[in-house]
Amino acid sequence: MPFRSLLFSLLILLAGCATPERVAQIIITAPNLQKSQPPPHWADKWLSAFSGGTNRFEKMTIPVGPPEARLEAISLAPGDYHLHFASSLENKPNGKRAFQVKAFQQTNCLVDCLREQGTIFVLHGYSIQKETMIPWAFLLAEVGFRVILVDLRGHGESSGQNFSCGKYESADLVQVLDRLMAEGSCRGPIGTLGLSFGAEVALHWAARDPRVKTVVAIAPYNDPEEAFLRFARELKVPVSSKIIRRAFPIVAAKLDLNWTDWSGEAAMRRLKVPVLLIGGEKDSISPPEDLAALSDVAPAGTKTLLIPDANHFLIGFWFQELADPIKAWMTEKLSGASLASLQRE
Repeated sequence: MPFRSLLFSLLILLAGCATPERVAQIIITAPNLQKSQPPPHWADKWLSAFSGGTNRFEKMTIPVGPPEARLEAISLAPGDYHLHFASSLENKPNGKRAFQVKAFQQTNCLVDCLREQGTIFVLHGYSIQKETMIPWAFLLAEVGFRVILVDLRGHGESSGQNFSCGKYESADLVQVLDRLMAEGSCRGPIGTLGLSFGAEVALHWAARDPRVKTVVAIAPYNDPEEAFLRFARELKVPVSSKIIRRAFPIVAAKLDLNWTDWSGEAAMRRLKVPVLLIGGEKDSISPPEDLAALSDVAPAGTKTLLIPDANHFLIGFWFQELADPIKAWMTEKLSGASLASLQRE
């Protein structure tokens, strides 16, 4: 998974020089500026494989700030693109289980245009980029939504020097929506779907922007400091928890933030719209107890969906159990219709 590309950066950068100051600098440095991060060739393959022979996506560049940055985004119009995405957990002869994701063109017919129900922004996780989420663009477009995939600042093709744990990123999205609505590129009710760090950004964006009517949060964490520690343990980063903990006040000072203000609970307490919380029972970075904590302070109408076999690195692509519930949720919350009624039209 793309998450693991960052592991090699961390191992190289931290080996032999793991001071709290050094760790803090690595945390706040934009992921796409980290040394040794390989070029995302896999992203180009996703884009070409699912574009039906032509590029269906409209490219956009949106200036944001402060701090100044330019965000790259791609937009997919609503339509039936005749693409099918499937995932499965398969048993292997050696007794192990392997997660498989498949996609294929169902027909060579022309795209069937659909009436636009609204706009959904899809936000990727930490250290990955917008193209990772291309399957969700097609899945949501096929039920009538315009879908906008955004490279968060310091990720993918977007500029920006710092990763800010949601502080700059959520403010950026308010400006992105301002710009796209002014241009007429974004119409109807607005929803957002985020994965991991993208889920945190989605929650904080919706908490400050009443134009966002619902959120689907896949693998959101609660306490960002604990999430960093869990991430380091999961990837066996050779730095002690003590040093990482000593780095957190340095990060907070550099970014002028209070960690508790950027917890999942802090966002949920300010939210006025329902959230679909999704997690994996085997997720050690955003564990089920984090979802429970968010659910306890969630606004009315919030629901939780737990996938028994999913971990943090797979949950965002668990299409076999997530595609239909997410499409149904967005359809109901943004268009006021049921998914079944739209499919009959």
